[in-house]
Amino acid sequence: MNEKDMIASLKAENEQLKKDNETLLKTVAQMQVTLDRLIARYVSDNNGTA
Repeated sequence: MNEKDMIASLKAENEQLKKDNETLLKTVAQMQVTLDRLIARYVSDNNGTA
C-alpha cells in the first residue's frame, strides 16, 4: 500500500469514526432525556415514601 492509498484509507476511517461518534452522542443525549423523564415520574409518583 503506497502512501497515497494509506492516506485515503485513513481519511475514510476518520470520517466513519466521526459518524459513529455523532451517532453515539445522539444516543447518549436521548438516554439522558429518557433518564430525566423516568426520574421525574419516579419523584412525582413517589408520594413522599422514599
